[in-house]
Amino acid sequence: MSNREENLSAAVVFESMFGNCEKVARQIAAGMATGVSVKLVDVADAVADPSVLDDVTLVVAGGPTHSMSMSRPGTRAEAVQRSGGTVSARDIGLREWCVALPDRGGNGPRWVTTFDTRTALGRAIPSSAARAAARIITRKGYEMIVPLRSFLVEDAAGPVVDGHLEEAYVWGEGIAAALRARVPVAV
Repeated sequence: MSNREENLSAAVVFESMFGNCEKVARQIAAGMATGVSVKLVDVADAVADPSVLDDVTLVVAGGPTHSMSMSRPGTRAEAVQRSGGTVSARDIGLREWCVALPDRGGNGPRWVTTFDTRTALGRAIPSSAARAAARIITRKGYEMIVPLRSFLVEDAAGPVVDGHLEEAYVWGEGIAAALRARVPVAV
Protein backbone atom coordinates (compact mmCIF):
# COMPACT_ATOMS: atom_id res chain seq x y z
CA MET A 1 0.00 0.00 0.00
CA SER A 2 1.10 3.56 -0.66
CA ASN A 3 1.39 6.21 2.06
CA ARG A 4 -1.99 7.50 1.02
CA GLU A 5 -3.62 4.10 1.56
CA GLU A 6 -1.84 3.57 4.88
CA ASN A 7 -3.57 6.70 6.22
CA LEU A 8 -7.00 5.38 5.34
CA SER A 9 -8.91 3.33 7.85
CA ALA A 10 -12.41 1.96 8.05
CA ALA A 11 -14.64 -0.05 10.33
CA VAL A 12 -17.34 -2.53 9.44
CA VAL A 13 -19.90 -2.29 12.25
CA PHE A 14 -22.43 -5.13 12.22
CA GLU A 15 -25.32 -6.74 14.02
CA SER A 16 -25.80 -10.48 13.57
CA MET A 17 -28.01 -12.99 15.33
CA PHE A 18 -27.87 -16.10 13.15
CA GLY A 19 -24.36 -15.37 11.87
CA ASN A 20 -25.36 -14.39 8.33
CA CYS A 21 -24.66 -10.65 8.70
CA GLU A 22 -21.36 -11.44 10.39
CA LYS A 23 -20.33 -13.63 7.45
CA VAL A 24 -21.26 -10.84 5.03
CA ALA A 25 -19.47 -8.24 7.20
CA ARG A 26 -16.30 -10.36 7.26
CA GLN A 27 -16.33 -10.63 3.47
CA ILE A 28 -16.91 -6.88 3.06
CA ALA A 29 -14.00 -6.22 5.44
CA ALA A 30 -11.77 -8.69 3.57
CA GLY A 31 -12.54 -6.95 0.28
CA MET A 32 -11.89 -3.54 1.79
CA ALA A 33 -8.60 -4.74 3.28
CA THR A 34 -7.19 -4.99 -0.24
CA GLY A 35 -7.00 -1.19 -0.25
CA VAL A 36 -7.48 0.24 3.25
CA SER A 37 -6.92 -0.66 6.86
CA VAL A 38 -10.15 -2.09 8.26
CA LYS A 39 -11.48 -3.42 11.54
CA LEU A 40 -14.59 -5.47 12.26
CA VAL A 41 -16.74 -4.25 15.18
CA ASP A 42 -19.93 -5.71 16.66
CA VAL A 43 -22.57 -2.99 17.19
CA ALA A 44 -22.72 -3.77 20.92
CA ASP A 45 -18.98 -3.05 21.20
CA ALA A 46 -19.37 0.16 19.16
CA VAL A 47 -22.13 1.38 21.48
CA ALA A 48 -20.18 0.39 24.62
CA ASP A 49 -17.03 2.17 23.40
CA PRO A 50 -17.77 4.80 20.73
CA SER A 51 -14.08 5.75 20.64
CA VAL A 52 -13.46 2.57 18.63
CA LEU A 53 -14.50 4.66 15.59
CA ASP A 54 -12.43 7.77 16.39
CA ASP A 55 -9.56 6.81 14.10
CA VAL A 56 -11.57 5.75 11.05
CA THR A 57 -12.49 7.71 7.96
CA LEU A 58 -15.33 5.43 6.87
CA VAL A 59 -17.91 3.25 8.61
CA VAL A 60 -19.76 0.46 6.83
CA ALA A 61 -22.76 -0.45 9.00
CA GLY A 62 -25.07 -3.39 8.57
CA GLY A 63 -27.57 -5.71 10.13
CA PRO A 64 -30.44 -8.04 9.38
CA THR A 65 -33.75 -6.78 8.04
CA HIS A 66 -36.51 -7.48 10.57
CA SER A 67 -40.06 -6.53 9.59
CA MET A 68 -38.83 -4.34 6.71
CA SER A 69 -36.42 -2.30 8.86
CA MET A 70 -33.68 -2.56 11.46
CA SER A 71 -34.20 -4.98 14.32
CA ARG A 72 -35.98 -3.83 17.47
CA PRO A 73 -36.00 -5.42 20.91
CA GLY A 74 -39.25 -7.22 20.07
CA THR A 75 -38.07 -8.60 16.72
CA ARG A 76 -34.79 -9.74 18.29
CA ALA A 77 -36.72 -11.52 21.07
CA GLU A 78 -38.90 -13.15 18.42
CA ALA A 79 -35.79 -14.34 16.55
CA VAL A 80 -34.43 -15.90 19.74
CA GLN A 81 -37.75 -17.64 20.33
CA ARG A 82 -37.98 -18.92 16.72
CA SER A 83 -34.44 -20.25 16.93
CA GLY A 84 -35.37 -22.62 19.74
CA GLY A 85 -32.60 -21.23 21.92
CA THR A 86 -29.78 -21.57 19.39
CA VAL A 87 -29.49 -17.78 19.10
CA SER A 88 -28.45 -15.57 22.00
CA ALA A 89 -30.53 -12.58 22.99
CA ARG A 90 -29.13 -9.17 22.04
CA ASP A 91 -29.92 -5.92 23.81
CA ILE A 92 -28.10 -3.78 21.24
CA GLY A 93 -28.68 -3.80 17.51
CA LEU A 94 -28.02 -1.61 14.49
CA ARG A 95 -30.95 0.66 15.39
CA GLU A 96 -29.51 1.44 18.83
CA TRP A 97 -26.08 2.07 17.34
CA CYS A 98 -27.51 4.49 14.74
CA VAL A 99 -29.38 6.40 17.44
CA ALA A 100 -26.27 6.51 19.69
CA LEU A 101 -23.99 7.65 16.84
CA PRO A 102 -23.14 11.30 17.50
CA ASP A 103 -23.77 13.97 14.90
CA ARG A 104 -20.83 14.29 12.53
CA GLY A 105 -18.16 16.55 13.95
CA GLY A 106 -14.72 17.44 12.68
CA ASN A 107 -13.07 14.22 13.87
CA GLY A 108 -13.87 10.59 13.29
CA PRO A 109 -15.65 9.08 10.31
CA ARG A 110 -16.88 11.29 7.51
CA TRP A 111 -18.21 8.69 5.12
CA VAL A 112 -20.60 5.78 5.59
CA THR A 113 -22.45 3.16 3.68
CA THR A 114 -24.89 0.56 4.87
CA PHE A 115 -25.80 -3.03 4.11
CA ASP A 116 -28.27 -5.61 5.30
CA THR A 117 -29.30 -9.18 4.92
CA ARG A 118 -32.83 -10.06 3.95
CA THR A 119 -34.57 -13.22 2.97
CA ALA A 120 -34.69 -14.10 -0.69
CA LEU A 121 -38.50 -13.92 -0.44
CA GLY A 122 -38.22 -10.29 0.70
CA ARG A 123 -36.06 -9.11 -2.19
CA ALA A 124 -38.94 -7.21 -3.80
CA ILE A 125 -39.80 -5.30 -0.62
CA PRO A 126 -38.42 -1.75 -0.92
CA SER A 127 -37.79 -1.16 2.80
CA SER A 128 -34.74 -2.61 4.50
CA ALA A 129 -32.43 -2.28 7.48
CA ALA A 130 -29.78 -0.69 5.24
CA ARG A 131 -32.18 1.96 3.97
CA ALA A 132 -33.45 2.81 7.48
CA ALA A 133 -29.89 3.01 8.86
CA ALA A 134 -28.76 5.23 5.98
CA ARG A 135 -31.62 7.66 6.65
CA ILE A 136 -30.67 8.07 10.31
CA ILE A 137 -26.92 8.28 9.70
CA THR A 138 -27.07 10.79 6.83
CA ARG A 139 -29.38 13.03 8.87
CA LYS A 140 -26.53 13.21 11.39
CA GLY A 141 -24.23 14.73 8.76
CA TYR A 142 -22.37 11.67 7.44
CA GLU A 143 -21.99 11.26 3.68
CA MET A 144 -22.80 8.06 1.80
CA ILE A 145 -19.70 6.99 -0.12
CA VAL A 146 -21.37 4.28 -2.21
CA PRO A 147 -25.02 3.19 -2.48
CA LEU A 148 -26.32 0.83 0.18
CA ARG A 149 -26.50 -2.88 -0.52
CA SER A 150 -28.64 -5.88 0.43
CA PHE A 151 -27.39 -9.46 0.54
CA LEU A 152 -29.82 -12.36 0.44
CA VAL A 153 -30.23 -15.30 2.81
CA GLU A 154 -32.40 -18.37 2.21
CA ASP A 155 -34.36 -17.70 5.41
CA ALA A 156 -33.72 -16.02 8.78
CA ALA A 157 -31.38 -18.80 9.92
CA GLY A 158 -29.51 -18.80 6.59
CA PRO A 159 -27.55 -19.76 4.76
CA VAL A 160 -26.44 -16.80 2.69
CA VAL A 161 -27.64 -17.27 -0.92
CA ASP A 162 -24.96 -18.72 -3.19
CA GLY A 163 -22.74 -16.02 -4.65
CA HIS A 164 -23.66 -13.30 -2.16
CA LEU A 165 -20.58 -13.74 0.02
CA GLU A 166 -18.45 -13.30 -3.10
CA GLU A 167 -20.52 -10.23 -3.99
CA ALA A 168 -19.88 -8.85 -0.50
CA TYR A 169 -16.13 -9.19 -1.03
CA VAL A 170 -16.31 -7.39 -4.39
CA TRP A 171 -18.52 -4.68 -2.87
CA GLY A 172 -15.88 -4.23 -0.14
CA GLU A 173 -13.19 -3.77 -2.79
CA GLY A 174 -15.36 -1.12 -4.43
CA ILE A 175 -15.86 0.71 -1.14
CA ALA A 176 -12.09 0.81 -0.58
CA ALA A 177 -11.55 2.13 -4.12
CA ALA A 178 -14.19 4.84 -3.57
CA LEU A 179 -12.53 5.90 -0.32
CA ARG A 180 -9.07 6.01 -1.92
CA ALA A 181 -10.48 8.19 -4.68
CA ARG A 182 -12.00 10.71 -2.23
CA VAL A 183 -9.32 11.16 0.43
CA PRO A 184 -6.52 13.58 -0.44
CA VAL A 185 -2.93 12.44 -0.19
CA ALA A 186 -1.56 12.97 3.33
CA VAL A 187 1.62 15.04 3.30
